[in-house]
Amino acid sequence: MKKLLCALLGMLLLLGTALADPSEQPVPDASNAPVIPAGTLSASIVQFTSNQTYAVYSAPDSKSIRGAKGRARVSTNGWIQVFGSDGDWILVQYDITEKHNRIGYIYKNALPKDVVAPELALTNVVAVVNYDVAVTDDPLISQTPLAKLTENTSVTVLGAMGDWTYIEGEENKVRFRGFVPTACLSGTVTDLREANRAVVGSWRLYAGSSINASRISFREDGSMTGRSALGDGREVEWSGNWSLLEYDLVRGRYWNDSEFELTLTRGSAVEQYGLRICRQATENGGYKYALVLSDGPKSNGMVLCE
Repeated sequence: MKKLLCALLGMLLLLGTALADPSEQPVPDASNAPVIPAGTLSASIVQFTSNQTYAVYSAPDSKSIRGAKGRARVSTNGWIQVFGSDGDWILVQYDITEKHNRIGYIYKNALPKDVVAPELALTNVVAVVNYDVAVTDDPLISQTPLAKLTENTSVTVLGAMGDWTYIEGEENKVRFRGFVPTACLSGTVTDLREANRAVVGSWRLYAGSSINASRISFREDGSMTGRSALGDGREVEWSGNWSLLEYDLVRGRYWNDSEFELTLTRGSAVEQYGLRICRQATENGGYKYALVLSDGPKSNGMVLCE
């Protein structure tokens, strides 16, 4: 009799399971999901199929840097915000703890079949890091470091989120995407015509010494004048010519992946420098420039400021 009752009970349980609506899933608690600040990135909560986990990468690339020391994963039993798609990937944000979130990419096929993620509207603007800075994949809560960038490193700006800028870069030649404070970035000139206009003017040496000048002035006609300090404190003036060309990075001649090569001619002496031109917008709608010169493959250089 007990065996018969157990069998009947098992059948009833199976019947109850079969009659249940398979689409009914527990709705994740999204009460602590952050509000996305104003910017170019926006996200919305998407309910994924429960009881699944997916590997998370910092960029849409399984070879990119991965948080949690290479073990970052998202569980679909918690809330997940979806920003949009990038190829076969979607950018998501989720919580690890109440005090730690993560923004990263998972494969697009994780989305429920009835959900379509809009394509991410990312920018593609070159910028340079003004000082050593940590990159984070959690800008809104913990700011836990994902990677580190050193001063004068070139990155690609992809978007903005409040006071944070979404960038792509490399650490030890491994690709990543993450967030840095907007204040740490300057735009980088990449057009040769703008570069020639930016160089024209009078500059003072802010850092470095191999250019051997305390002040240098570049004129539109390609001529230049300079002033150098001697060891006894006296200053001497000199003149010469300058020219600017786009630089081919394949040559690997300069440590900071310069966009241009500056040639200075003084008498019979010819000097060449890698040149990166940083710009920042001014209140009157113009730009303020700084010239970052490199004289070789080692990490040293000069900065000329207006």
